[in-house]
Amino acid sequence: MRTSKKLLNVTLCILLSLLCSSLTPVKKGDPTWIRREYRDAFYPKDKFLIGFQVAENTTAELKEENLVNLKQLAKNELAESVSVRIESVNKLDIGSSSGASYENFKQNSTSFSNVSLSGVKVENHHDEKKQVLYVFAYVNIKELLQNNRDKISSYIEKIKSTKQQAENNIAAGNVALAKKELRRILPTFREIEELYSVSITLGDKVGMDYSEFLSLETDISKLMNQLNNREIASVKELASEIASTLSDQVKVSNQGLLLENFTFEDTKMGSKFSRKLNQLLELELSSEGMFKVRNTESPSNKYVITGTVWENEGQLSVISILRDIESGSIIGSSDSKINISALNNLSYKPQNLQQAMMVQQQFSSDVIENSGLSLEVITNKGNNSPIFAMGDIMSLYVKANRPCKVRFIYHMADGTKVLLLDNYTIGQHQVNQMVKVSQEFQCYPPFGIETLQAFARTGTNFEPLNTTDQQGYVFINDDIETINAKNRKITTENSEIEGAEEVAFAEKRVLITTLPAN
Repeated sequence: MRTSKKLLNVTLCILLSLLCSSLTPVKKGDPTWIRREYRDAFYPKDKFLIGFQVAENTTAELKEENLVNLKQLAKNELAESVSVRIESVNKLDIGSSSGASYENFKQNSTSFSNVSLSGVKVENHHDEKKQVLYVFAYVNIKELLQNNRDKISSYIEKIKSTKQQAENNIAAGNVALAKKELRRILPTFREIEELYSVSITLGDKVGMDYSEFLSLETDISKLMNQLNNREIASVKELASEIASTLSDQVKVSNQGLLLENFTFEDTKMGSKFSRKLNQLLELELSSEGMFKVRNTESPSNKYVITGTVWENEGQLSVISILRDIESGSIIGSSDSKINISALNNLSYKPQNLQQAMMVQQQFSSDVIENSGLSLEVITNKGNNSPIFAMGDIMSLYVKANRPCKVRFIYHMADGTKVLLLDNYTIGQHQVNQMVKVSQEFQCYPPFGIETLQAFARTGTNFEPLNTTDQQGYVFINDDIETINAKNRKITTENSEIEGAEEVAFAEKRVLITTLPAN
């Protein structure tokens, strides 16, 4: 037995030596993880989630300031890598690894954001001579999954305990307290759903009795309906119910809040109903005195509300989630029901839904994870399912943490593809700044779901696309598959042995809903 173990250790050492000898040597004093080939070798994607960020022109005086920013960007990249994997999960993956249906998974994973993942480790290295700061964040998937299991188990017990307390208070006639207790447990359901989605995506069976979880959710919903004892009769009443529920869960005053448009099921697409609910909810939340509500990004925003709308047997289930922006944690949630007949024919589904879904599937094919480059792209109405009406002006803003080239492509509702900007240069003086793109664009027909694609890379320009100039626009003749292949081509330029830097890459998509004026 000892001999076998010794032979195994010797074999592993030999394999490790062979692996290291096949990789390009790093400069003395540099950690191996600053090179992509070493990260791929020692932190394989089936065992680790990783984030890698670089800040150039980092002097000793700027090191600490840049380090804080880079650490957060690297952690965000970890979460985004999970989002990319979630998009690629299919029905077979869910059916073989969990007790949830594919529909359950879609609803659970739709709200996934840049949450705080457990067990993340962060390392950094400052090359004083080159004035380059490197940050590497990673988490062992096996450890992350175990943490998720432990949290889910704890949260289930918390829900059971709260349910029992609420039932006791109802029996004692303390209805108001029971209602508050039930409302305050709603965010815990969202936490479980999110942890569950991440774990399933990463290949874990979790071990949770999902039927028990659904039963608890149903029981809580029935108790809430019993206490409310009325149906929501209008979109205005729906907005009031959402605001009232959140006010029972969170005690804040006059805090900055980003209110995003609620989207239809797992599509991340808006509608006329989304627009009206957003307008009414803004009024309700402002009148409560808890929040200063905004519809665009701002450094003053401390919280964000997102929401989804799910169709079920003549009703809409409207789920909201309130997050702390800095930590990503869920601190509030509501789940309200409204009969479709109460909408007075207000459209709750996106226009051109089926076509838009097919296009989004094409975008999600052969996606590569961002590496070494952080890219933000927003409109003057935000970047999470913004809604533009006839005549509205759309402005674009872009932010990158390194000098790079950015390509903007706009996919219109009728399938037309427009090259808005090509090889737009983010210079060193614009790094980590929100740069307004000089061109502005006006909303006009055809209306429906449209997509802004942005690709960024360091080094040379993007590979040219096949285009046609017409009436002041540059139309793209290539299909989406060809466009993605050309834009995601990030082979290393020159030779790293000669000191050339690896090509960093990032991709962002913004789904935009365009509507008639009324």
